[in-house]
Amino acid sequence: MSRPSTQLSASPRTTPCPFGPVPGSRCYDVADRRPARRQTMAAIYKTLSVPENTSPAQHGNPSKYGSASHAYHHAFHLLHLAPGPDIAVPVAASLLGLGGGRTAALLDQFVVDGLCERTVPGRFRVRPGASLRTAAGCGDGAARRRLVDHYLHTAYQADRLIAPHHPVLSLAPAGAGCVPEELASREAALDWLDAEFTALVAVRAIARETGRHLSVFHLASCLNGHFVRRGHTEEQVAQWTDAVHAAHALGDPEAQITSHRYAGQAASRAGRHTEAVAQLSRAARIAERHGEPGPQAWTYYIFAWVEEMAGRDREAFGHAVCAAGLFRRAGEVRSEADALNAAGWYQVRLGDLVRAKEYCTRALDIAHRHHYHGGEAAALDSLGLLAQRAGRHDEAVASYGAALSLCRDLGNTYQEAGILDRLGDSYTAVGRFDEARNAWEEAVDMYRLQRRLTEAEATKQRLKKIH
Repeated sequence: MSRPSTQLSASPRTTPCPFGPVPGSRCYDVADRRPARRQTMAAIYKTLSVPENTSPAQHGNPSKYGSASHAYHHAFHLLHLAPGPDIAVPVAASLLGLGGGRTAALLDQFVVDGLCERTVPGRFRVRPGASLRTAAGCGDGAARRRLVDHYLHTAYQADRLIAPHHPVLSLAPAGAGCVPEELASREAALDWLDAEFTALVAVRAIARETGRHLSVFHLASCLNGHFVRRGHTEEQVAQWTDAVHAAHALGDPEAQITSHRYAGQAASRAGRHTEAVAQLSRAARIAERHGEPGPQAWTYYIFAWVEEMAGRDREAFGHAVCAAGLFRRAGEVRSEADALNAAGWYQVRLGDLVRAKEYCTRALDIAHRHHYHGGEAAALDSLGLLAQRAGRHDEAVASYGAALSLCRDLGNTYQEAGILDRLGDSYTAVGRFDEARNAWEEAVDMYRLQRRLTEAEATKQRLKKIH
């Protein structure tokens, strides 16, 4: 939202209010004489707290602005700190330090007074041009802390619902007045992350600018999986670049390893191979100094992916096998499945279909036994490619179809796009051209949304051959 004006328009006591009655204006005073209005506003004012170390004089003439009025002004000022184009009631409740019911009543009153408008049910924004006299800066620091805490704690809860196997984070308790949202299900978590995407990107900048290094790192950790699933590559690059700086400011080796590792993965997704190798090499050096198999395994695993992006499948295979062994030593069975599947994938691309099947079926078995649906989807995708390379296209269609169904259930649109692309190849091989066209058109749309323009263009060229 835009910053509020710190002044009323000229002759505020006599100029008609363009957005309805506004505190401190003549039309507000007249409206305030209505008994129902007075009762409504009295109830709302009762919930508002005036920021510490401020006085009515800071908000205007004390005779015109009592404590209730300048609290109202202050609450309106704080709404401009919202990091997105609009704000949901639960977020506003934490920003203002009020309960959800009281915040909803206050936002409704802002709508009545012409200061805010509803964008969709439950979400509000400040109306363009709406302004009140405010004491800019009063209480902003505490409000920003509550805002960061709200998004961080709710994002962490969302990540735990979507991917309970992700590492557990030790978050500091949310600050006084902050009430993170309660998400009821995995689907609710995905919807919340999508709805708050713009705000989540912006709130990281607030954390960075206010020196909250640990919050910057934790936000990156909570959001990485969602950014990968949705193909938000540039945002992934930006958040891990910030996290690298935050981790070094904290002097935390484990955070440094994680940040450099995922900064490397993000750079590779963005096509910046040299930067990716530099970041991963830094992660590997720090991990080797500390000797724990888990961090080393993750670094080798992502190194494999980066080498694949550069077309070096043999080097990628070596890194994947090394990662699988280290994951086994660390007891990280789901990650071991991912690394084994990666090794199988590279063997398919290298042409050794017998060894590829061994690795992929081992990965599928581990993933299935541990109810790891993301691992199952990846292994089925690899087995689909294996069957395709072996000329067994009906088998490939079945494997890709099963992988596609799992990816859609998981909301993994990044992997879904690639599977649709490969599925189109198998449909074409068995003469199912309409289904191939549909798969490729859907893949092109997804690639474009994910800004994977090289892949989108390649698939578009294949589409032209069957039109």
